[in-house]
Amino acid sequence: MPATKHTAVKPIAKPAMSHTASAEADLALLTATPAATPAAVPAASSTGTGVVSKQVFLRKFVENALRQVKEGSIDEYRKLVQVFAFSRHALPNAAAAEAKYAESVVPWISALSENVSVLDITYRELVQTVLGSDWVVVADDRLVHRYTTLVLQIISAHPEWVPQAMHAMARWFSFGARGRDAAEAGRVHGRVHVLVQEIYRAIPTCGSSLVAALSDAWPFKAAKTNMQVLFVRNALKIIEYAAGVRREVLRLVLNHVIQIDVEVQIELEDLESDSEQGEDGGVFELDEELASGNASNDSSSAVDDSGSDDSDSDDSDSDSIASGMGRARFNAKKTVGRLDALLSTLLAWLEQQCQPDPHTGELPEAASRLFLLFLDLFGAIVLPTFKSRYTQFVVFYFCAKHPEYSDVFLGTMVGNIGEPVRSAAQDRASSMAKVAAAAYLSSFVARAKFVAGSIVRNVVGVLVQWANAYLDWVEEQASHSDSAQKKMRARTYSQALGGAGAQTAPVAQLQVEMERHAVFFAVTQAVLYMFCFRWRDLAQTQDGGAVVESELDDLRWCAELDGLQRVVFSRLNPLRACAPAVAQQFASVASQTNFMFCYAVLQQNRRSNIGDAAGAPGAKAGLPIQSIAAAGSAEQQMLQARLDSFFPFDPMALPVSRQFIDSIYLEWQEVGDAVSDEESDGAGDEGTPEDEAGMVDQIVGMSISPITPLSAFPGHSYGSQL
Repeated sequence: MPATKHTAVKPIAKPAMSHTASAEADLALLTATPAATPAAVPAASSTGTGVVSKQVFLRKFVENALRQVKEGSIDEYRKLVQVFAFSRHALPNAAAAEAKYAESVVPWISALSENVSVLDITYRELVQTVLGSDWVVVADDRLVHRYTTLVLQIISAHPEWVPQAMHAMARWFSFGARGRDAAEAGRVHGRVHVLVQEIYRAIPTCGSSLVAALSDAWPFKAAKTNMQVLFVRNALKIIEYAAGVRREVLRLVLNHVIQIDVEVQIELEDLESDSEQGEDGGVFELDEELASGNASNDSSSAVDDSGSDDSDSDDSDSDSIASGMGRARFNAKKTVGRLDALLSTLLAWLEQQCQPDPHTGELPEAASRLFLLFLDLFGAIVLPTFKSRYTQFVVFYFCAKHPEYSDVFLGTMVGNIGEPVRSAAQDRASSMAKVAAAAYLSSFVARAKFVAGSIVRNVVGVLVQWANAYLDWVEEQASHSDSAQKKMRARTYSQALGGAGAQTAPVAQLQVEMERHAVFFAVTQAVLYMFCFRWRDLAQTQDGGAVVESELDDLRWCAELDGLQRVVFSRLNPLRACAPAVAQQFASVASQTNFMFCYAVLQQNRRSNIGDAAGAPGAKAGLPIQSIAAAGSAEQQMLQARLDSFFPFDPMALPVSRQFIDSIYLEWQEVGDAVSDEESDGAGDEGTPEDEAGMVDQIVGMSISPITPLSAFPGHSYGSQL
């Protein structure tokens, strides 16, 4: 028997041991050899014809190739590496190449599987080739199953290969962005998720490697929209079976979305600035040629025509500016469309995660855990980001799923504002965080249709108490000296209206007060903003009935508003520091509902602003006090910017994403009748009545950037743009 065994192996082993034969020749020889399974051919035995089975030969070949690497010979090892190397795009006929690859590599997979125990770092090239092969796109399910098993065997025997395996898999999450690959995308993504899930199940500690692979493979912001959507969708799919990486994967998703969100706002602001320098009409009034992508040709031809005559140089410059603005508008539209696609993808995924139980109607416990995770990430990512315009609507939408979610969000924002007595002692960075929390709190209550009236009253009551406690603390601090006591004592109503004894803070003092009392101003502005939108929930008729719009003369206001008049007419004069649109609109609504009359305070502030601006170095008469205060430090400018224009839940203008928001969003509603002529005349002759309509428009939007008309956004789904 031993002699028979030696005679059988020798003729077959000769080509395998040859250093001049190519891998293709070996494969041809092996294909011609009768195939047999390992079970059909016992180990260390021969068939009746004296020819060893193909499977036994392949196993011996792999063993010899791996052993020879450590002996210094790599020829057979190179051939083995070439067996597993496959890139379907490297060959002209991909379908035929896939079929040939599947037929030839399956026996080698079985042979290599029997040697996975030795595949350490010495065989890096072979393992990386196995992991990096395009096997996931092959149509042969038998090959895919065996390849998946091989990868799992390698990972289980040598966990050090987990990072390479995760990187190899993550690159497929954007597969399908090209049109010719779209039909196969679902099948390929499914195979990748099966393998990643099995790896995660076998090695639960691989989460960090998975997150790192996702981060490295994440598409750039400027990548095709479809590619980014596919990758985000697959990243969210991972969360469903890999609970240990939920936080980090969601962090990656939110970071990516908010970066594009901020980029959109910067582009819109740049376009607004450019439009002010030219004679163009509306910044976003895109003509049909620009929207279809043909504007660049027309613009270039206009420049060429104008260049034919030196006397038309000015026209040429204007055309060049218009051409540049046209391209900028077109790029802005693409960025907005990209943001809409990503945000709607995230919202659709949340909708799937928040499906109630069909029998009980209750949300699953997993939804509550997911909400708390989103709330945590909101505080870490979204809340500190100033120019975020739409990303925060993810939490807005989530809160609408259950009343407890809204309560938790509101409680979190109140907690972020902190204690009134301690706020002035906090550093300025903390003040900005508190100002942002107050803005989110007020904007949420004002815009969330699903927030009940009782919750509105509770939130208003908490903030009014906060503001009064702050005033008590300020007056207590001032009482340490007689002179300070006189200066810091709250003004009487007559003084606030510009009567005897009324004083206004000089510019330098205002800059200091804006920074020192920024949180107080933000809290007061939050109350005024909520009052403008939700005053109907804060009032009732004398007999306890619902408010009738045509009968506003005899309303009874809730107890939670007690103390607001003291805040408005306090010496800190919050109406002077609040955003002009908020102060003006509050005065209008409060006057129409007979709640409070403060037009005279606005008028006095306007006169003071003009006087202060005239005396301020480098200032122009007529500038609002916010512009004067902004001449201070960078921190002061940031705090003032937060107060002036940060209303996080302004109307959603993204056409696809807004479909998730419209039904739960409270639009601006006019108050009964317009303000009377007598009230307008009493406000002075400095433009208050004339500004009323404009202020109503501002309160509707109150955006950190101009409200973009829908014509500026893609009129169809993102898929049709690609």
